[in-house]
Amino acid sequence: MSTPSIEIEVLDNQLGIRAPADAVLAIVATAAGGPLYTPTPTTRTQDLIDTFIGGPLVEAGAYAIERFGLTVLPVRADASVAGGFGPLVQNLGGTSVGTIDNTTEPTDELEIAIRFLSGGTVGIDGITYQYSLDGWRTSSTTRALGTAATIVLPEAGNVRVNLGAGTIGVRGQLSFPTTAPYWNAGELVEGITALRHTRARWTALEVYGDLDSMALSALDAGLEAMHAAGRNRRAVAHARRPNAGETPAAYLAALSAAFGESASRRVAVCAGYAKIDSSVSRRRYRRPPSLAVAPLAASVSEEIDLAELAYGPLPGVFIRDANGNPDEHDETVFPGLDDARFLTLRSWENRAGVWVNNPRLFSPVGSDFLYLQYGRVIDLACDIARTELEPILSRGVEVLRDGSGRIDPEVATSIEGQLNARLGNAIVAKRKGTSVAFTLSRTDDVLRTGAIGWQVRVLPLAYIKKMRGTVALVASASATANVRG
Repeated sequence: MSTPSIEIEVLDNQLGIRAPADAVLAIVATAAGGPLYTPTPTTRTQDLIDTFIGGPLVEAGAYAIERFGLTVLPVRADASVAGGFGPLVQNLGGTSVGTIDNTTEPTDELEIAIRFLSGGTVGIDGITYQYSLDGWRTSSTTRALGTAATIVLPEAGNVRVNLGAGTIGVRGQLSFPTTAPYWNAGELVEGITALRHTRARWTALEVYGDLDSMALSALDAGLEAMHAAGRNRRAVAHARRPNAGETPAAYLAALSAAFGESASRRVAVCAGYAKIDSSVSRRRYRRPPSLAVAPLAASVSEEIDLAELAYGPLPGVFIRDANGNPDEHDETVFPGLDDARFLTLRSWENRAGVWVNNPRLFSPVGSDFLYLQYGRVIDLACDIARTELEPILSRGVEVLRDGSGRIDPEVATSIEGQLNARLGNAIVAKRKGTSVAFTLSRTDDVLRTGAIGWQVRVLPLAYIKKMRGTVALVASASATANVRG
């Protein structure tokens, strides 16, 4: 008889909590199927799977939908860079030799591993095995090889492993990583162009695929073109993952050299990798931090610093092993990437989970736009100014009668009042900035040129990054501690 007990299962994701109604995450990535460069708002993971089959676009979109309640705007980019295979490591415990069928192409970045639970001769019934796509963090049920000499992995894009003639021993195994197909710089630009042309609303952009300096320049140019067209947006993207055996110091040096003096005030470039729970397969894949950071950015108000503890930990994200040891990049353990302008993840002592270290933009050194929130608040100010000023275009306004052609001060004051009220309500009243001021030029000859200058100045919030204090033993409750430097 079992011990009397009460069993309680606490369910999550039952309240239907959703991000703000206007929060939409656009995602440019590759996928196993679906239309190219066709942004379509989506709120259901199954719709993503039905349309795009699998790959990074589906994984990123499903995570944003499930974990943050976001609407996503997926854009499938073409993939000139084919998915590939890393080195095959094997010890089959017999005379058989495994090979990867290179006529197949993986659709995602995976850690494929196969182990044999019962051995035998290839081609003769009796061999059983399990496989994993995430480095044994999860595994399949036991499968029978039967008389086949090939193992097919449909969830990996029908990747095939051929087993040569001979024997396989009990506990024989093989493993190899894969890389996902991804876009080149031109295909990335085509994806950004599709977002610029769509009437569908979106808040922030996630770009899934390894950025290099050329792709960063292309992405930055696309976002600047979008800004010129009246749509102000920022993006979260990522650099390549650390190579097997690459030390943190070598990784930092390699990324610093690869990006050099490249910069973008509109892009946060993530570095390092993390283990992230899939919202499609429930496996725990190694993914770039951008997969979790981008939907967080899209789901919070413009002024929020993503490093604030109130907005973490990132759901389903891990950078340490089961024993608590770092096995992915943790900026508190291996500092340096943040100083090199990359957005990284971190842990906190005595707090479970993973947080954003700093929401760095890849801005040039000395830029005002150190953090993502500075850019987003300025984008908000730009959007409001454009929206309020556009109806004034081509409107007749009174000018001074002194022949200068300058705008009548009363008209200028009226326009300033309109803009300052709108900006103040959206930024100061909602605590997105400390102050904001719109000023219209009083000196331009509007009558003869048809042009007049204006400016918006935003005093942002300050973000505390250091708190210095002292702690000491004292002789009595009223005693003052003597602090020695």
